[in-house]
Amino acid sequence: MASSRLRFFPTKAGEPADPTEPLPEAIVDEALERGGVAPMDDAMLAPPASPLHVLAAMRRFRPYMHGLYGRLVLGIILQVVDLLANVVTIALFAKIVDQVLVKGDMAALPTPMIQWVTVTIIGAICSYYGEVTTGIVAERMVTRVRDDLYEHTQQLAPHVRRQYPSGDLIARHSGDVEATEHLVSSAIVAASLAIMSVIAYAAAALYTEWKLALIAFALAPILGLVARWFGRVLKGVSRRERVANGVISAMVAEGIDNSLAIQADNQGPADRRRVRAQSQSWMRARITELKAGELYGQAVGLVELFVMLGVLVLGAWMISSGQTTLGSLIALTGYLGQLYPQIQSLSGLAVSITTATASAERVAQVLDEPVAIADDDIDTDPNSPLPVAVPLPVRTKGGVPVAFDHVDFTYPDSRQPVFADFSLDIGAGEFVSLVGPSGSGKTTVTNLLLRFYDPDSGCVLIDGMDLAAESPTEVRNHITLLPQRIAVYRGTVADNIRFSCPDATRDQIVEAARAADAHEFITGLPDGYDTELLDSGANLSGGQRQRIALARAFLRDTPVLILDEPTTGLDQATTDRVMEPMLRLARSRTTILITHDEELAAQAPRTVELGAPGPA
Repeated sequence: MASSRLRFFPTKAGEPADPTEPLPEAIVDEALERGGVAPMDDAMLAPPASPLHVLAAMRRFRPYMHGLYGRLVLGIILQVVDLLANVVTIALFAKIVDQVLVKGDMAALPTPMIQWVTVTIIGAICSYYGEVTTGIVAERMVTRVRDDLYEHTQQLAPHVRRQYPSGDLIARHSGDVEATEHLVSSAIVAASLAIMSVIAYAAAALYTEWKLALIAFALAPILGLVARWFGRVLKGVSRRERVANGVISAMVAEGIDNSLAIQADNQGPADRRRVRAQSQSWMRARITELKAGELYGQAVGLVELFVMLGVLVLGAWMISSGQTTLGSLIALTGYLGQLYPQIQSLSGLAVSITTATASAERVAQVLDEPVAIADDDIDTDPNSPLPVAVPLPVRTKGGVPVAFDHVDFTYPDSRQPVFADFSLDIGAGEFVSLVGPSGSGKTTVTNLLLRFYDPDSGCVLIDGMDLAAESPTEVRNHITLLPQRIAVYRGTVADNIRFSCPDATRDQIVEAARAADAHEFITGLPDGYDTELLDSGANLSGGQRQRIALARAFLRDTPVLILDEPTTGLDQATTDRVMEPMLRLARSRTTILITHDEELAAQAPRTVELGAPGPA
């Protein structure tokens, strides 16, 4: 096989990456079958071609608010009550100043004091329940987005999934999804409250002393202009920061997964330089964002200072000339003291919302990617040349026939066909090995059988049924894939075996483990079947992980079995240990063995060489 190496993210666009361990054969095969190994570089993590505007982002994520608008409105109303309570308390304080402090009438103190306490308590209660209610709505929305994003990611077509490094997807599932919360908390809740606050405090200021209030309002548009300019700056900076963060996550994930190979090749310093260079890019974006945010805050504070100084000077002159009272001036400054932070908050929300929109773009980019064939993508038209969808017959013992009938297929992201008029017949219960050079179509056979793709022409059949007329779920219920990379999940040994059949009983799990020759080593673990496995099964050997996968396959018990390079990474002694249960699993079912190993291929009575001329 031609040498193929794992590619790390380059420090600069186009810079070659240092080599580490070879890629798994299945990944190399599919890449070559698509017409070449796609480079893994920063272009994968570029923002969408058409950035979402704020309103477009809110419309895009509106379905995730279904059924939550009632609670959202209730939360906003409760916080509006708290806002009005604050307006009233300022008026009550002004009343105390004029009647008690200026006139010295202590008899007038109890009534406004009692009113003040009462209104404050009511406001505090409404504020608590209002903020909790809107917070719950926002978190539920985020949970829905995260669930949908995860489900969609799991259903991405294979050629699309490979465009997104795992670390970048993790960043989108965490930081970017959480940032979409601001589309609710900022764009709806905080913006609504800020607008209502501006209206309430402005109205109260005008009612208290309209002349001074109008002077103060004259400078308010400056804040809007400042916010608009800073909003544009921060939108671009935030997008660059989120993209850089995704690249770092991807690089760290790759570095951790391949740490042994990096150390063995003495590539630790080079790998750290790559991560450090990307971290510097992220840091520069963050510092620019920090500077712009702080500069915005200082600019707004300066405008507010000049307004308050002007009001105080004119207010002092009006008091001395008898045109207003001290209480009215204090109330006015109190309203303005609340008004300008709200204007600043409203302006700042534009910055916060545009920042959230940058994250929403990255989430939407994945959500808008095409998925592999969905369950509703089946042909039920009675006039179609394809058969009407009916359930595949459930047969395990003896297997079922599998056929590729004059199949043409080209991957969506490639112009190079993998199959042209390809035919292959596998009898019920037959054990066939598929061999051939990388790029000959071995992995594509699996992709078509599992209906990740449909052929461009021709058909793929199981037990005589065209898979194009079946839902992917129905098709995959009849196939077990033992992949090259064994999946080990968080949880116990029993949970991992049960993963292929969630309703399996403990007796069925043990029976499957015995069939896979796994029972002995499992019972030797500290807690037997209830032993918690570390990440990726780090507390198991390669052979033990393989036997867990075999037990999972025995439990699933489907009529078709695909073994994809099942002994990769195992030494000869371990290979010999797992071969017996693997061959036992292959009996009485249709089995397709994909391998580059001639000795392993010889275990099958029939070998098909892909890429050779003539019918297979």
